[in-house]
Amino acid sequence: MPDTGTALAVSGQKDNTRLITWATTVFASLYFAWLGGTLYYATPAFLELYKSIGVELPLQARFLISFRWSYPLLYLSAIGVVIAKQYYVWEKWRNLAVTLALTAMIEFFSNLILNALYRPIFDMGEKLGK
Repeated sequence: MPDTGTALAVSGQKDNTRLITWATTVFASLYFAWLGGTLYYATPAFLELYKSIGVELPLQARFLISFRWSYPLLYLSAIGVVIAKQYYVWEKWRNLAVTLALTAMIEFFSNLILNALYRPIFDMGEKLGK
């Protein structure tokens, strides 16, 4: 007669694994949505700030401000990938590793965007400090 206790324990472990990976996916998706929305709505504030103080924008900042419509594409694509991964990557640690790697990439690109938007302020501070 098969041991049903072992089968239930394995089934419970699979349920916990799926719960952990889905929870991580939901938190990552919410983080991506928050980060993308914040950058999307904060970018025009930088444009207004730079217009009001008369600073000439470097090429990177002008590019980011003129293509801010692409922010939702980047962040929604990341949300789509992290959710789609749930259906194709079944191993717990590989699933979590993909979520972590995607989160690190999104964080890296977000920091690049922020650095480009803040660069004129940093440059102005350096000029005033000399």
